[in-house]
Amino acid sequence: MTALHISVSSGPLWTNWSLDLIALIGIPLAAVLYYRGIESLGVRRRFHGTWRPLAFYMGLFALAIALLSPLDHLSDELFMAHMTQHMLLMMVGVPLLLLGAPILPVLRGIPRPIRRRVVIPIFQSLPIRFVLRTLSRPLVAWPVFIFSMFGWHLPGLYEAALGNEALHQLEHAVFVIGAYLFWWNIIDPHPLRPNLAYLVRVPYIFITVVPAFVLGAFLTFAEVAWYPSYEFTAPLYGFSPIEDQQLGGVIMWIPGSFIIGTALILDLYIAIRQEQRKQVADEMVPTLR
Repeated sequence: MTALHISVSSGPLWTNWSLDLIALIGIPLAAVLYYRGIESLGVRRRFHGTWRPLAFYMGLFALAIALLSPLDHLSDELFMAHMTQHMLLMMVGVPLLLLGAPILPVLRGIPRPIRRRVVIPIFQSLPIRFVLRTLSRPLVAWPVFIFSMFGWHLPGLYEAALGNEALHQLEHAVFVIGAYLFWWNIIDPHPLRPNLAYLVRVPYIFITVVPAFVLGAFLTFAEVAWYPSYEFTAPLYGFSPIEDQQLGGVIMWIPGSFIIGTALILDLYIAIRQEQRKQVADEMVPTLR
């Protein structure tokens, strides 16, 4: 095991907390920076109100459950736990973080000397801006997200990540980055301008429901277990390997499709409301004249 990830593997399950240094440092640091930034916003804090900080901290909590709790240890022994971990990262934690509109608070939470001398010059760099702008484009973000779902669940790559902690860390990083890029085009990245109008987001979300549905269905209805590593560990918890895989497929299939489907319905609702307001405004212009 690498120095970046130390797992306590003895004793009852509830004692098997992960000491993932990246998560242990990154999650509290993000919480502190966000809090500092919110406090420094003054009157501009009204945009963030109460529910946005709540969403942000709930997102951090979801990431902590996925990466630091006994769920991380259990994910090495049960496929269904591994799928729960993936859903918490991609479908719960990341969208909640984005709902918290974290860009401005986190940047303002960074101490001013570091922000002015290091952070701002980095993000003003033309190559960095080009890379970030390119990665956030829907035609790039969507394939990255789909690959992160399908690619890492191919048996060969999945088994390799289970057996190599550095590769496992990379898998989690790809999940989080891919999900962040995907949800960036659905949840407005305040204070930046969104890449897609609400009406255009509808097909963008819709074409994501199908791959998530298909992967979950394949896992659920497979006649043989895909992942040999669970052949020895799943029976310890009273499941056969195929039962464990089927339950993991259901976790991806139903909750995952439900979350994306809910995003689709909400986006469609907002798009219709915007169109209605626009029509009312257009009808009022001749009257005002």
